[in-house]
Amino acid sequence: MAVEKLFLNTLTFEYPKEPVKFYFSDKDDAERKSSRLKSPVLVPKEVRQTQKYSNLFAGCGGMVLYTSFDMPTEGFDEIDIDFNAVENEYLVKRYYNRRLEKYFRFYDDVVVTKSGITDDIQVWLLSNGEKSHVNYKDKQYELMAMDRFTLRVKYDRFNDRPYLLVANDRPALLLNASLKNLFDDFSDEPFTSQTSITPSMINFVMTREVRKGSGGGSYVVRKIDRYEYLQSHNMYCPLETTRPILGGELKRFFGIDKHEEPRSFDSKYIKYRDNIEAFRKRFLNTEDIEKIFPNLAYNFTEVNPLQVGQTISSKRMLIFGNDENGNDVKNVRQQYGVNFGPHIKCPHTDVQMIFIFPKSSILEARNLIQYMRVGGYKGQSKPLSNYIGSNVAYADKAFHIQFEDEVNPVPEIERALQADCYRNRDNRIKYVGIYISPIHKYASAREEKECYYKIKELLLKYDIPTQCIDREKMNTMIDKDKRTQKANFAYTLQNMGVAICAKLGGSPWLLDETEKKELIIGIGAFRSDNRQYIGAAFSFDNTGIFNDYSYFEKSELDELVGAIKMAIIRYSSVNNPPERIIIHYYKKISRKREFKKVEEMLHSLSLDVPVYVVTINKTESEDIVLFDEESTYSSYNYQTKNNEDVKSLMPYSGRWVNLGPSKEGHRYLLCNNTRYEGERFNAMDGFPFPVKLTIACPNRNDEIDTPVIQQLIDQVYQFSRIYWKSVKQQGLPVTIKYPEMIAEIMPHFTDKTVYVESNCLWFL
Repeated sequence: MAVEKLFLNTLTFEYPKEPVKFYFSDKDDAERKSSRLKSPVLVPKEVRQTQKYSNLFAGCGGMVLYTSFDMPTEGFDEIDIDFNAVENEYLVKRYYNRRLEKYFRFYDDVVVTKSGITDDIQVWLLSNGEKSHVNYKDKQYELMAMDRFTLRVKYDRFNDRPYLLVANDRPALLLNASLKNLFDDFSDEPFTSQTSITPSMINFVMTREVRKGSGGGSYVVRKIDRYEYLQSHNMYCPLETTRPILGGELKRFFGIDKHEEPRSFDSKYIKYRDNIEAFRKRFLNTEDIEKIFPNLAYNFTEVNPLQVGQTISSKRMLIFGNDENGNDVKNVRQQYGVNFGPHIKCPHTDVQMIFIFPKSSILEARNLIQYMRVGGYKGQSKPLSNYIGSNVAYADKAFHIQFEDEVNPVPEIERALQADCYRNRDNRIKYVGIYISPIHKYASAREEKECYYKIKELLLKYDIPTQCIDREKMNTMIDKDKRTQKANFAYTLQNMGVAICAKLGGSPWLLDETEKKELIIGIGAFRSDNRQYIGAAFSFDNTGIFNDYSYFEKSELDELVGAIKMAIIRYSSVNNPPERIIIHYYKKISRKREFKKVEEMLHSLSLDVPVYVVTINKTESEDIVLFDEESTYSSYNYQTKNNEDVKSLMPYSGRWVNLGPSKEGHRYLLCNNTRYEGERFNAMDGFPFPVKLTIACPNRNDEIDTPVIQQLIDQVYQFSRIYWKSVKQQGLPVTIKYPEMIAEIMPHFTDKTVYVESNCLWFL
């Protein structure tokens, strides 16, 4: 058994043993210093039980209740509140948030905001990192990096104790220029095409106000709010002192989103731990904080061994093509296994490549054709036919498309597709487009990014899935290979081969799993530029075989339930009805609204089976993180010319922690990486944070057997291993990633039914 020391980024403390006197009223106090409890979940059980306030919860009238918490207030009723009562959890949390907010207001160099619907406290600090600048209208402005930390009061139902979570959020950028300066630089020429910063580009801003203290001195109050909110509510935001936080539009305006972050092979667990430890030492190790949180722990919380689990090691095994003896090749490494070909071959016997490229890149196109047709890049790459399991040639000369306009090639490509060779093409041949894009992936102009989607849609109308490659990225990688005498571009060719196999209906690899009568449905979403959400539902069997998908607007609940219904019908028509249904959902499911519709649909099908809903956060968990103090890996030191043990803090892959029950279900934190016991870890695989899961079974009153919990966690772990866009291990399962990918593309398509083959992953 490996040595490990697991801890979470939480600090335990103690609730008051005796009830605390709170003050309540159905009317606001004269000075309006009390807080209105807008949600019934904030009302403590002791208030509900009083005769005076019982009428607040009768009938359908709106609830009006105020509290000054533990501050005596004239006209308010004094009621003892038990902090340890489960029913009072949300009010107690709101009480601690209020005290934290007041505590941090005393620090001049921090900004305190509220984060999320739960009003968690977020603390902003100026970073000590390197300064950067942007230019605007011949002036240079400083970008100030802001470190952000979220503090969240929670109750640990597994260990029966409260804790304070300390999370290190992603940093923000403050533009050190007043809105007045930015708006005054708007061009005086009304008919100029020169671009300028406009108020609609501004999302969040930082305001600065000098106030007079009770002792006669002055102090500074800084706040962060939405600019639109401040303006529409007539709140303090003078243009002379208000500064913008860089959001998506301003980043695009300054071209910051063009820059790809340099890849780091250092463990991000180390930086995260160092940041929260520095924050703890400065702000959470004081006498004043002890008054708020009695017996607040000095060290972050060691995990109780009783709440630690492990995925079954065999669940990471994958099945690929055949070896020289005709046997299935099994391996845990995708990069190794794909060399033996796909587990399920592309069903087309004649595959031909069409190259779409700028005329200036004809040499790159010829080289790429050669690499994909016969392989051999620096003796490392295999031909495309190896990865798809079918013969591959390049199409007749008339099919290939060269264009001159590298800013907007869409019109030229659209005209080329109207040629006779496309209208009269041989339907026995399956064509695949290889698009060499002159537009960088991180291009800022929205029109430039739209080209990718429009070209993909144009070719799909002719039943041609496409594989895109970034010309600049390709050339940079090949040039680097020449300098370093390496062959890293071979891995890009490998990734392209895997993705093309899936786009043509093949399965590069599957899970080494005995088939069961169960249906797995993944539901995801993506927020597009116009702020509309698009949803998508994908269905698989338990071996990872992809069945089909559908997509719909987020508001279309009936369509979502209809997609689940069709997935059940299609599965049942081939395999008989499933014995259980598993839904991987990108957010918390509403039991009254969403799941009720699912139950009604199952009843219409006369299908009485358990439905397990596994809520999977769309991103790796950065709020609650599991660390392993004993985690190290071997790395070569070029200075000492020796292998050395380097600390990483990343737990073993497959470790999971039971975070205890909640109203939504059973909560778990799953580590999903490539650090395996007894095996060498490569830092190039990355250091993904754990994935946060919530498991529920609403139509069985959430009564879930222990073996089923293990199976469901194992399955999430497995489904991160059948990502067919890359041979690199992923942190999230495809049941969440695939729906998000197609939901990102569809808002840009004119024809939402452009491609009818819903059993092919054309969007990879």
